[in-house]
Amino acid sequence: MKRLIFVLAALMAAAGATFAVASSTEQQAHGTLTSQQLAGPACASPVAFCITGKLTGVFNGDYVLTVTSLQPSSTPGVFFYNGSVVDETSKGEVRCSDAGVYSFADPHGPIVDLCTITSGTGDWAGVSGHLRLHGTFTPAGGGSSHYEGLIAH
Repeated sequence: MKRLIFVLAALMAAAGATFAVASSTEQQAHGTLTSQQLAGPACASPVAFCITGKLTGVFNGDYVLTVTSLQPSSTPGVFFYNGSVVDETSKGEVRCSDAGVYSFADPHGPIVDLCTITSGTGDWAGVSGHLRLHGTFTPAGGGSSHYEGLIAH
């Protein structure tokens, strides 16, 4: 019986060490996004709504959100959206499946967003995780947002 307890304790310790190694690949992500509306042929959105911008922080590079659906909420002027994000950095691309809420009615254009990382290339190959963005955006004036989240390799 004592031997069984010792073996179980050893297995649990080994499993704990495995979990510690797995979690060491996680990294907090944070930074800013300065954005503007992307219009014309460069915007491949079926609802004609794209945002482009520059990321700084853990991700440094170009950002493009292509909105694929836009639906009104029960709050006047506030819409739910879904889309795809491509972050191009000097280390490779990070792609996200995106969902958010945007107020067309508020003159400041508050926006909240969840970017679920689906894939990456280059140094970002095998990346997963999520980014949460919050800030403001207007089609005429552009926007300023902050992001934070958790990424894993």
